[in-house]
Amino acid sequence: MVIEVPQTERVNDVDVFLSTQDGQIQRPKGPNCRHPVRQKCTNCLPVDPFDEEYLKEKDIKHMSFHAHVRKLLGSQGKGTTLKKPLENFRCSLKPNCDAHKPFPKGICTKCKPQVVTLNRQKFRHVDNIQIENQELVNQFLDYWRLSGHQRVGFLIGQYQPHLEVPLGIKATVAAIYEPPQHCREDGIEFLEDKNQKTIDNLLEMLGLQRVGWIFTDCWTANSAEGTVHYTRHKDSFFLSAEECITAAMLQNQHPNITEYSMDRHYGSKFVTVVASGDESMHVNFHGYQVSNQCAAMVEADILCPTLYTPELAYVRETPLSEEHYITDVQFSMKNEYGAEVMKNGRPLPVEYLLVDVPAGMPKEPHYTFHVGTSNKSKSAKFNVENRQAIGQLQGGANLIQYSSEFSTNQFLEQATNFHFLLYLVTNDQVQISDEWMKRLCDAVKAQDRGTAMEWAQECEDWHQLMALAHANGGSGNDVSDIPVIPNGDPFSGSSSGGSRGAVWSCGHCTFQNEAGRQDCSMCGLPAAD
Repeated sequence: MVIEVPQTERVNDVDVFLSTQDGQIQRPKGPNCRHPVRQKCTNCLPVDPFDEEYLKEKDIKHMSFHAHVRKLLGSQGKGTTLKKPLENFRCSLKPNCDAHKPFPKGICTKCKPQVVTLNRQKFRHVDNIQIENQELVNQFLDYWRLSGHQRVGFLIGQYQPHLEVPLGIKATVAAIYEPPQHCREDGIEFLEDKNQKTIDNLLEMLGLQRVGWIFTDCWTANSAEGTVHYTRHKDSFFLSAEECITAAMLQNQHPNITEYSMDRHYGSKFVTVVASGDESMHVNFHGYQVSNQCAAMVEADILCPTLYTPELAYVRETPLSEEHYITDVQFSMKNEYGAEVMKNGRPLPVEYLLVDVPAGMPKEPHYTFHVGTSNKSKSAKFNVENRQAIGQLQGGANLIQYSSEFSTNQFLEQATNFHFLLYLVTNDQVQISDEWMKRLCDAVKAQDRGTAMEWAQECEDWHQLMALAHANGGSGNDVSDIPVIPNGDPFSGSSSGGSRGAVWSCGHCTFQNEAGRQDCSMCGLPAAD
């Protein structure tokens, strides 16, 4: 019997691959080598992936996670059998201590966390963030351009080897999912997402996952020139304390599964991307993660933002309850005399909590999903989810218009759109079964045109969803009030008046078409005489 392990509990494929690589950096014979080609000397011997001189030479600020692991394993010596060198950082009390009663009635050195001395993290779990194409982020930024309000989204993609860093990992972004949220000019509030499990199920079918989150912080400088203010820099802040805390919460929700820790998890690969103005006053993208120490402090609920200084965080002074324990936090800095002194974490600069991750786009754009339609001359796009506030609705007129851009043999291109697939599994009118969605996702992953065409012809739920959109007259309004009649005719007795007349039934696929069409909008075949 084969037991399927949930994706969130499996070691990621990129970690499995990198764990099999030796990681040695090969160096060619140089001008200072005085030996035959087949021999090696200290100038051309391979070096370890954590070699400090090599990383400095290549301007790599942080070693990769797997290079960090190799360094720890190497320090144990050849004779040791210990293969789990990673120990999670802890800022809260160890639960279920048998030596005494639960805190606050008892405490001991074994369950009490140590004083936290903040150190800048020397490695990073992800070494690069690669957004597949410009159109993907332009579609995301359109919300801010149209409304002037900030926006947040989840980065959808996968983790892959990053060849520019020894044993490196990159987060490749194929789509952006915009969850329910309340957007303002100066901030964003997450709302409850009732479709979270459904969406994660769809991502698993597509072989993708949430690899991070992105948010805008854009303030228009000159609308005619399309410029934005340069607000985040070394003299202000890169991430605010509140954003660091949110990033830490999300990282804790997406742990990095690894066999190198006794807990079977260590840190997180979940990344943060900020879209804001750069030196040239154009929108640019900056990537970050927060350190494992920061994530541990947020998990223990001892870190909070300050009121007027976004670049400063603050360690709580008052416990939230009797059982809440607050450990001491300190960091070192140079005083006015240039001497290193220890400071209390009330407050503390968030720069101690950050690990920057380069973010950008490849020279040659890649398209896992089509952002628009199959033809650049066509203008119809499937609307992004949860944009009702700016009048962009999915389904109804948008579904009809988008579908009309594609012929039957182009259904693969029509379905290769993340927001379209998302609508199929989250719409309130017709629930398409997991079995049918799995077949369609497999066709999209394999880019199998024949299977996609068969799906469009055979899936009755898809036919009914399109029928409901047409029955609503393509108004784009909610069609949840239209009764769904199994194996019935949703057009029966309905009339939209005005722009809608009679309908005719296709003799090939039985789809109900509007009068005036010479061919079926579903199967593309001509009307039977």
